[in-house]
Amino acid sequence: MTEIYGGWTDWTAAESSLSDLVSREVLADLGVAFAAACEWHDGQTRPAGEPYWQHLLQVVNVLAVGLGVEDVDLLRAGLLHDVVEDTSGTVGELGRRFGGRTAELVQAVTMQEGEERAAYLAKLAAAPPDVLLLKLSDRYSNVQRLHTHPRVAKQRSYYAETVEHFVPLATVDSRLDALFTRWADAYSYLTGPVDTVPTADKLAAALHREQVDKSGQPYVDHVRGAADIARRNGADPYQQMAALLHDSVEDTSCTLAQLHDLGVPAAVVEMVDALTRRPDEDHDTYLTRLVQTPAAVLVKRADVEHNSSPARLSQLDPATQKRLRQKYVHAVEVLDADG
Repeated sequence: MTEIYGGWTDWTAAESSLSDLVSREVLADLGVAFAAACEWHDGQTRPAGEPYWQHLLQVVNVLAVGLGVEDVDLLRAGLLHDVVEDTSGTVGELGRRFGGRTAELVQAVTMQEGEERAAYLAKLAAAPPDVLLLKLSDRYSNVQRLHTHPRVAKQRSYYAETVEHFVPLATVDSRLDALFTRWADAYSYLTGPVDTVPTADKLAAALHREQVDKSGQPYVDHVRGAADIARRNGADPYQQMAALLHDSVEDTSCTLAQLHDLGVPAAVVEMVDALTRRPDEDHDTYLTRLVQTPAAVLVKRADVEHNSSPARLSQLDPATQKRLRQKYVHAVEVLDADG
């Protein structure tokens, strides 16, 4: 399973966590750097729409928590690494405000104006270890939730470049090496169409990685459980894929268009569409629409069977158990009436 370095919700949360890892002096210096970074990146967002500063805290999270870095210049550079490339800030200004080594680290990971991508990547390949720790922490933040990028073509190109150029560099540190190796495997579905049960399973695992169900269990266990029940009940490979992906559109940032762009077969996308409850759609309307796609009915039955299993329901409070049992019994009645 890949590890997620989510950063922190704000600087107060970061400060609380980092206080156990670095000295008070270092922490104070980082607070000043974070405030400056927020000013430089004011109004900027990431591809998925989150404020840019969240990425900066993720980089520091990887460095401090994942790699045990205590070096103030390296941690400070984690907060300031995109200032020169993406804002009006300059290396000279960084040097004056935060010292020469912090500025040098930022400059080392900055793609210079007019520099070709190939030349930049070659420069990184020859970089010293501290620069590699900084750049690889930045890269991991960028790719750890690659599935949330809105454009599948960008997901694919970013995956390919990371595997070719950055995964080999991760051998600079055994922890980074393990981190990137697991990541490359988890997102390997991006190397081709998602048109098999195994690739659909990897996509589902990525989409639901940080989600839990009502009982606090990993959400991917539910879609895998539904797919296993569907298989035992005679589902063909496409129906098993639909079972794995049945909540991908309703409960994650994924869209039907993205499933199509990922190479998910049209028949599977059609079933996922049928299985996806629309906003403000009542349950009966949803079920009535669903049964108009016959292949999806077996998948829905498997979904209901897994959701209503005693093992899952027993983890919930009595009132919720009762409500869900009634809901699932009614769903089966509607499906049976159609069948």
